Amino acid sequence: MTEHARRLLFGGIASGVLFAVAACGEGGAASVRQAADNGPRVTLDGGGVRGVDDGEVLRFRGIPYGLPPVGELRWQPPQPVRKWTEVKDATKSGPLCAQPDIVDPTKLVGAEDCLTVDVTVPKKVTAPRKPVMVWLHGGGFTAGAGHDYDPRRLAAEGDVIVVTVEFRLGAFGYLSLPGMTNGGTFGLQDQQAALRWVRRNAQAFGGDPDNVTLFGESGGGIAVCGQLTSPGGKGLFAKVIMQSGSCGTALLPNAAGPGSPAVPFWRSLKEGHAASRTGAAQVGCPDEAKALACLRARSAAELLGLTGYTAAATYGGRTLPVAPPKALQSGAFHRVPVMSGHTRDEALAFASLFTFLGQPITDQNLRAFFVQGFGDKADEVARRYRRADYPSAAQAWAASYTDAIFACPHVRADHALARRTEVYAYEFADASAPPLFPSLPGFPAGASHGAELPYLFEVKDKPISYDGKPIPLTEAQRAVAGDMVAAWAAFAHSGRPSAWEKSWPRWRRGEGKAHLFTEKAGGTAVSTPAIDHACGFWDKIDLDGKITL
Repeated sequence: MTEHARRLLFGGIASGVLFAVAACGEGGAASVRQAADNGPRVTLDGGGVRGVDDGEVLRFRGIPYGLPPVGELRWQPPQPVRKWTEVKDATKSGPLCAQPDIVDPTKLVGAEDCLTVDVTVPKKVTAPRKPVMVWLHGGGFTAGAGHDYDPRRLAAEGDVIVVTVEFRLGAFGYLSLPGMTNGGTFGLQDQQAALRWVRRNAQAFGGDPDNVTLFGESGGGIAVCGQLTSPGGKGLFAKVIMQSGSCGTALLPNAAGPGSPAVPFWRSLKEGHAASRTGAAQVGCPDEAKALACLRARSAAELLGLTGYTAAATYGGRTLPVAPPKALQSGAFHRVPVMSGHTRDEALAFASLFTFLGQPITDQNLRAFFVQGFGDKADEVARRYRRADYPSAAQAWAASYTDAIFACPHVRADHALARRTEVYAYEFADASAPPLFPSLPGFPAGASHGAELPYLFEVKDKPISYDGKPIPLTEAQRAVAGDMVAAWAAFAHSGRPSAWEKSWPRWRRGEGKAHLFTEKAGGTAVSTPAIDHACGFWDKIDLDGKITL
């Protein structure tokens, strides 16, 4: 495998005529204008920007929504941008936020000065105000980039404006030390700052500031659920979509690779402080009283050693007063319509990674993998996920992780949400879907983690084969993609994925029906995730604190 293909494998883990869109409201008329010589322009609250005419859509890239969080602003709440006078070039995306290189985690990629958004606007004029969709990328809370997801089809076919966001990650987004102002949640605070920016500037692009849908996948889906329970999220969005990540999602041991520890995405201030102090000592700042000043004096590259200690947001502060799973159960969340779902074979992506790394899950080591993941509950799990019931040991292991980490946390969250708001669930089950992360030839990728993303976006360098060649969607898969774009856009427009009202019932406790996306279903099938993914079994399993459900 080439170095380029290897990097792509690990990387997943957005002629002169006058064009105007009018939007009338309390702020008066606003417009996007396209001049003959230098592309479309729009005037924002910070100043004018010039974008790119890109066929069916207009693009405005790399627009700052916050001051660079560097120097004394490192580990501070995001600050509003200062106004500019000259028209700002918005033809290129900003950098990804600082994070470890996927292949060499000791190497820094991206930059701290990264608080930007890309805005994709459909060129056709169909209504005074279009819905706005704001995308939070995946990558846990430590990696990824919003501009890797090109929303052209979603914008043009769905008639929505799409905003992709860059926000602080890892050590820069979730360090939590005593004395910090609302520490441990800077990445979530960035997302709220971007949403406030959208609310102030939506009309300038022809968008409706009162019709914003916040959506994200994996770590982005988890963050969406965090925003749903954060007091600071009030009024910033009218709907949410959580894809393969919910409030109770956490990683079991081995999920992120051979020997990887359990990773919760929420922890208390006490736990956050302890982890950050340990990380600070590891990078040469052991004096607790001086740790923050010591760390601020370090370069971004020197802080990469903190990443493993800063992969979770802290609760108990202003951004997250309580743990999001508990907030859902108590009803402490914003009452907005919810769309929530996952892929049918999420963890096959992780099993594929094991195989690629030369440590495949086999009949001989399957029990050891169950023990590593489930401790003294391994025998119960092994009896429920019998090797004889699956084509391979890898698929038996992956089924248990899919259900424990993804499917059943989504079911629990949907049950809690449905007590107080409208919930619509889906399951992506196209078993022939090309995997987002390439697998070895012959490995059964199935509908694995992230496999639905190329159906909604043009994802940078994905999907690709093992030898690094692009894998285009088939005609049948493009039809599924069209159905998904229609559903996501319908939800953004109306709060209901109304393309299939009969086959996409509202989630109800005791029923738990989810719309099924698959080539064979033709847009008419439903599934029952709680039954299909053995959630009754997982409700009774105590994982001894290894995972927060």
